Amino acid sequence: MTVIMAYLDDMFFFICIALPLVIIWRIARWKKRGFNVKESLHEIGFLLFICVLIGLFSQTILPKSGAEQVYGTGVNLQLFRVVKETYNAIVYLGFWQPFYINFLGNIILFMPIGFLLPLLYRRMVYFPNTVIMGLCVSLFIEITQIPQSRSSDVDDLWLNTLGAFLGYLCYLFIHRRFPVITKAFKK
Repeated sequence: MTVIMAYLDDMFFFICIALPLVIIWRIARWKKRGFNVKESLHEIGFLLFICVLIGLFSQTILPKSGAEQVYGTGVNLQLFRVVKETYNAIVYLGFWQPFYINFLGNIILFMPIGFLLPLLYRRMVYFPNTVIMGLCVSLFIEITQIPQSRSSDVDDLWLNTLGAFLGYLCYLFIHRRFPVITKAFKK
């Protein structure tokens, strides 16, 4: 649990640094285009989406100076290898950290993407668009990790895409229960 809290603290730090700059950018954009009160919920959702991306990229793309790599470096192209390694770590060593980070972390980090994209944009309401966008963001992250001393893993692609899919299902649930609210966030 302390590892997860360290990740969250790190994410919060980067969000706090970047958010004022994003707000200034959005205010400058409002002044140029004109502020529309009707779009205020969309702007709040957009700022939340930007915070999610900043937090995600701070933990996956930015190099960790002086940080020790727990899982090693390199590229894993063997599908479902993480399942076997995590299973062995839990069963034989009683070590749950890979499960929390590799499975839950990868899935939970991408759920907001799958939820916020269809909430904010009409084009993303369609299932394939949202899931493909989650896959593309995940692929971008994995490709940018290759030249760094970080591991790039094919299993992260399907786990992140699963997270985007589950986020999309959460959006569908909310949309079916409260269509007026979800419509208010759309642009």
